[in-house]
Amino acid sequence: MLNLKKILSVLLFWTVAAVAWAGSAVEVTDGWVRWVPPVSENSAAYFTLHNPTDKPLELVSASSDVARAVELHNVIKTGDLMSMQKQEKIGISAHQTLQFQPGSYHVMLIGLKKPLEENQSVSLTLHFADGTTAPVSLTVRKDAGGKSGADEHQHHHHH
Repeated sequence: MLNLKKILSVLLFWTVAAVAWAGSAVEVTDGWVRWVPPVSENSAAYFTLHNPTDKPLELVSASSDVARAVELHNVIKTGDLMSMQKQEKIGISAHQTLQFQPGSYHVMLIGLKKPLEENQSVSLTLHFADGTTAPVSLTVRKDAGGKSGADEHQHHHHH
């Protein structure tokens, strides 16, 4: 029976592209990483996070081997100013879907170890407060594939 579970898990993973299955059963879809010029040290990852469970989840961190540091961020508007702020945790209510997108929540990849190539696959692991993780594979691309030019801004990390 254990082998059947493994086979079904693998089939599910490969059948539904870019969906991560963690112990928390969180679903990650529509994932991508912003391509940046080779001189850029930072990039950002975007995706849609869905919590199909009956309990709230808290995303507390993320990790990737393509960057020296990985942080959760949100863009906050204060008056006419937009600022990117590190988030210690991001809550996802039961049955809620949260979009990580330009100008909103996103995962910063800080200190890229080498330049990102367009169409490259980037592994990202999301870590939740309940101890579960969601590994996901994201494709590097130049834009969101249909977002307006206003969303095409460069991310910079500020200390």
